[in-house]
Amino acid sequence: MKKQLSHSTKYIDVKIKKYQENAKHGLYTNTDYKELLYQRLDKRIAEQSYDWIINSLCDLFFEYAGCGDIRMQLDADRAAAKESYYIAALIGVLCYEMIEKGFSHHVLDSGYPFDFKKNNFSFSKAAILANEYELALKITGTDTVEGALVSHDYPLACALLPKSPEDDSIGTDEIQQCMWAIAYADEKLFNKYLEKRIKMLRRYAPISPTTFDSWGLTAIKLAQQRGIQCNLNVIELPYHLLDDNRIETSGLTFPKTAQIRSIIDEKESQIKG
Repeated sequence: MKKQLSHSTKYIDVKIKKYQENAKHGLYTNTDYKELLYQRLDKRIAEQSYDWIINSLCDLFFEYAGCGDIRMQLDADRAAAKESYYIAALIGVLCYEMIEKGFSHHVLDSGYPFDFKKNNFSFSKAAILANEYELALKITGTDTVEGALVSHDYPLACALLPKSPEDDSIGTDEIQQCMWAIAYADEKLFNKYLEKRIKMLRRYAPISPTTFDSWGLTAIKLAQQRGIQCNLNVIELPYHLLDDNRIETSGLTFPKTAQIRSIIDEKESQIKG
């Protein structure tokens, strides 16, 4: 009989305990660091260092998205988490608009320029977890696997994916394999690849334990919309916290939106001549 994954591990438990201790002293939301990121963005805007603005937006995106993860995990506070995810999504949309308009950047991945289109799930997951699918599509586009799944266009997702989930192009990427299973409505394979991902994350736990897998949780969200259930009971994937409710967003804004849009509009005017 196959041995089930344990709910948690000693490495994860130790890290969560540390998070909880820090939370008691208000240390898990680093307002000083966030303020530093805003100051850096202001400086780059003022100096017209536009090739560095995307980097600043990425930094702020991951700060807000990370705050959403912490609020979801430690507080089990869906509304507070969605507020952070929503603002992260607003930043992500601006980032992708700048990429689309041809702004250069210095974002790297293993020493190479970061492929924003290929790695759109790193940004669109915040919008998906906030149930803001229109924002998600502004990041994914409609011509990607992620965009097809968000749009429930499963035939398109199948067409964009390889014929087999074990294909060399995705065989080492458990999230892509999960997406393959969602596209083809294969619950058994979905759980197989999600379990494979958790095992992979836990192999690195002695060095850097993952306590909350937002990538996996977002894949579960997309799977649920396909009628696929997650059968894993692991601490990294608290999918009982997922719901379909949107929060009130009228008072939520990214304070630099107008300035960034002005820069984008100026670039668009230059392109048009």
